[in-house]
Amino acid sequence: MSWTTWIRSGDWARPDQAVIPMLPANVRELVQLALDPEITARQMASAVGKDPVLAAQVIRMANTAGLAPGSDVTNISDAVLRLGTQAVRNVVVAGCLSAQLSDPKIYGKRGRAIVDHCIGTAAIASDLADSPGASAELFLCGLLHDIGKLLVLKLAHEYGRTHERPTDDEIEAVIMARHAQLGGWLAGQWQMPQALSDPITWHHDISWAEDQTQTTIVYAANRLAHRYGFGCETETSDLLADPVMRELGLDEASLAALDVKAPKKFETIRNAIGG
Repeated sequence: MSWTTWIRSGDWARPDQAVIPMLPANVRELVQLALDPEITARQMASAVGKDPVLAAQVIRMANTAGLAPGSDVTNISDAVLRLGTQAVRNVVVAGCLSAQLSDPKIYGKRGRAIVDHCIGTAAIASDLADSPGASAELFLCGLLHDIGKLLVLKLAHEYGRTHERPTDDEIEAVIMARHAQLGGWLAGQWQMPQALSDPITWHHDISWAEDQTQTTIVYAANRLAHRYGFGCETETSDLLADPVMRELGLDEASLAALDVKAPKKFETIRNAIGG
């Protein structure tokens, strides 16, 4: 069976195939916790402290130049207090997913670039949120928006175990045609709510989304991440000519502010998780 036929057949999606990347229980728990708007700093510190790797990432971010007021943070409780629960949520979900989805043996060199692009999109999406309570959900939407690309790379790896590995062009053709829909499907397999899967599925086709607001923000954040070259080649198109950007209220002044803020925030999160 050829690569494209195998993809279209859906045989790889059967439960007995064990091909689909699944999130471990502790990662799902941390993601759900990160989305809880009522979580306190103490609860967040307790949860993160159970995972030494995540705790180290949060402490590293708390000691990032520009955030540290002069003394180093050495424990997770102080790190959470310094950063705030929202910033810690972002590091936690980015760290969890990066650890699960950037194995070069499975995803190759491209996997790391896709994860970087998703981190950058997430950082921008949370900044574009129309309310503080929406930013955690939008961060996760941005972080997962291209998860379908990583799924295709995982499928290519699995297909190559028993067949001739598909060429880069063959893999790219499937990514271009199906990554958004596959990403939304995978979010469903991970039992993510529709509020998350919808922007993933329709971040290139906003009109089809039930949640137009969040999908529009993820669409815009994705385009902005391409503007800054987060995990991808830099695009130089005129973003303000896009009516979606105008709909979100972006103008020359706000875009100039993002041009300064977004790269710094991306690097802070990426460095915190060891990217």
